[in-house]
Amino acid sequence: MLYMVEMDFRNPAREADWHAWYLDHVTKLIRSVPGFRASQRFRAITATPSPWLAMHDVVSGAVFDSEEYRAHGGPASTGEWQAEHTNWYRNLFAGIDETPDVPADAHLLVLEADAEVPEAYRRVMTWLESTGLDRSVGRRGIAVVPAWRLTADLFGRSGVRIFKPISPRIFS
Repeated sequence: MLYMVEMDFRNPAREADWHAWYLDHVTKLIRSVPGFRASQRFRAITATPSPWLAMHDVVSGAVFDSEEYRAHGGPASTGEWQAEHTNWYRNLFAGIDETPDVPADAHLLVLEADAEVPEAYRRVMTWLESTGLDRSVGRRGIAVVPAWRLTADLFGRSGVRIFKPISPRIFS
């Protein structure tokens, strides 16, 4: 299953510290929460209210009910950073067994269900159905797109977001 955490962080003076904390936080989740298998972080290169994205690979929605997750994860685990987060959404999706690895020379294309894009992009999408947590979106598509395949006509379209990886994929 795919667990996506989207947010905005608007404190440039503390951004480097936040990134260091977030990497440590995700590493702790992967090491201490059974079923939390991988994670990768991204920053949007298209305009969006939630430009930061963390994409996590979890075995099932039961991960979020575990004692280990309640002790180490979720909004309460973000401490002082919680006040810095806005437009924060946590969604769990079915439709994929493991998160894709997005290399540094590629992008993650994220489409909302009603987004209109050229057929060449629609054909490579993996469609996901929301199954838990915030359910701020019902259906979403994702695809890994090499940077050289991005075309100008994708930018500025409603329901289309493009993310650049800011971390490698971290495994348990």
